[in-house]
Amino acid sequence: MRVMGLDLAGKPQNPSGVALVEGKTVRTFLVWEDSEVEGVCEGERVGLVAMDAPLSLPRNGSLRPSDLALIRMGFRVFPPLFSGMRCLTLRAISLARRLREGGTRVIEVHPLTSGKILFGTSRREEWARQLARRGWEVKGGGGRHELDACLSALTGLLHLRGKTREVGKGRGRIVIPSVSWLPSV
Repeated sequence: MRVMGLDLAGKPQNPSGVALVEGKTVRTFLVWEDSEVEGVCEGERVGLVAMDAPLSLPRNGSLRPSDLALIRMGFRVFPPLFSGMRCLTLRAISLARRLREGGTRVIEVHPLTSGKILFGTSRREEWARQLARRGWEVKGGGGRHELDACLSALTGLLHLRGKTREVGKGRGRIVIPSVSWLPSV
């Protein structure tokens, strides 16, 4: 199954990072509009999108059970209704619904958490170094959005291999790695 990582921006005028896993290569690039994301999914025959964006709203207060669980585990997350996060959350929920209606699985991931679990750091430049050391090649842009999309895609790949765990309940679950290494492809 083809995996795509998506670091979704809150507004279409801002770039969203996309990463596609191809063997031990992760191809990255930027998109802006939801239609571009949907086009990539269709054109690349993506079966799973690992999205770096909240895919649900809290029922009470400003945090979901998954957010609270990650915070208790020592990870930092922004509340889905916090300032600029609100428009991101609403955009993500809408986009995920359309992707699912088109037959694409969508999971919520948190690349900073994945980076800390897989590489012991939230420093993106160190993710890139460690990926290269482990035999992975990142082709395309190496900016913040692309690297977040890359870690999202790798978390999606681990998810397909049963190497993740889900934190939270229902549609509010966040998928994180349950291992501290990336298996060979």
